[in-house]
Amino acid sequence: MGARDAWLSRLCGRAWPEGALLDALTLFPALDVLDVGAGDGRLVRELARRGHAGRVVGVDPTPGLGVQRASAEALPFPDARFDVVLFMRVLAHLPDQARALAEARRVLRPGGQVWGAAHGPAHLRATWAALGQPLAPGDAPPEPALTVTCPLTVTDDDARFLLGTYGQAADVPGPLFPVRDAAQLLIWSLSP
Repeated sequence: MGARDAWLSRLCGRAWPEGALLDALTLFPALDVLDVGAGDGRLVRELARRGHAGRVVGVDPTPGLGVQRASAEALPFPDARFDVVLFMRVLAHLPDQARALAEARRVLRPGGQVWGAAHGPAHLRATWAALGQPLAPGDAPPEPALTVTCPLTVTDDDARFLLGTYGQAADVPGPLFPVRDAAQLLIWSLSP
């Protein structure tokens, strides 16, 4: 996923998805932030790069550099420790979403915010359609609080790279590219 995000960041001209999420939320710089499912810590590093002065902690069961090992369902923090808890592209992958949200709310200070984000239905839709692999329609997601869309153009080389990140053969029908497409992130408030 890191290589795919770097590719999307290059096409969008900004850090994807962590930069897009932080731009949309415009967090006050002194807030204490917990990133659940932080992976390699890109969101934590992006906040530091932006000069965020509050405490920023990332947790993940298989953490990268600067991220603590922890489960979303059993956060190793005292009650009311953070002002903001973020679940970026992770909530749907958790075995017990209800328990993870309960833990997020437990470590949240009164008046704090819990935010979730996931790719939206328009995310790279035109590219997959051009590759002959339209995404199967799923359940309609709930109405997001914020939607971030980054227009981009996908070339045949980009399409080959994208297929490779999914472990698929890089057979790209060249005459169909370039494709005007978009990266999309839906952001929901999950606050109590």
